[in-house]
Amino acid sequence: MREFIFTIEYERGADPVMDVFIDHPSAQARTISCHVSANGLWRLDRIAGPETALDRLDDIFTDSVHCNECIGRRHCHTNWEYEILVRTPTCRLIYTYQPAGSDCWSIPHLASCYLGDGLICDAERRENRYEWRFLVCDDAPVGDLYDGLREELRDDLELGFQQVGRPSYWTDEAITIAELSHEQRVAIEAAVEYGYYRTPRDISLTDLADELDIPFSTLQYRLQQAEGWIVRRFATRSTTGRV
Repeated sequence: MREFIFTIEYERGADPVMDVFIDHPSAQARTISCHVSANGLWRLDRIAGPETALDRLDDIFTDSVHCNECIGRRHCHTNWEYEILVRTPTCRLIYTYQPAGSDCWSIPHLASCYLGDGLICDAERRENRYEWRFLVCDDAPVGDLYDGLREELRDDLELGFQQVGRPSYWTDEAITIAELSHEQRVAIEAAVEYGYYRTPRDISLTDLADELDIPFSTLQYRLQQAEGWIVRRFATRSTTGRV
């Protein structure tokens, strides 16, 4: 397997969705799941950022007339369907569906045309960058996809090649998850359940150790290890392509 990574960079005014991320550098959209085939596209995106940014996106992102994914010059006849599954002041979880037969030259559609069904992908929007990662077979024609993207790209967008090689992102994620032992997971789940992380705390570390029937120092060590894992995983996923 190989990992193919590329970015699309947007000038201000090139796309109303990306303009929101340009105006709000702390905002981020990350694809949680994306499935694309000849039968259609299904996708979940988590968008987090300031309330003002998400208020703007509410009027743009779920607009069925505007294609959030098109990068080309030709007109796109969209029939995207959206549903906001989670809405908080600083977060949205958005489900997207596009049926087969759509006249839409989006990045997922182009990837499916060149690489076939069964794609595993990850995407992130931040500032003026839209980064895509595809996990593909060794013989997948990623060069053809890159050429297709470049030919489709309109003038106010810039395509950047990042990597074709060992799938470091996907394997690093698996290794990182494996670092969290069963004991650490039990400790962190108990700390959440008993309200150790609430403000103010519902339980002290000493009392939590008594609840779990383990020494205070053991619980403290396990929580420190688990918290370190959580922070590293958050930082890795939040700074994709920037570390």
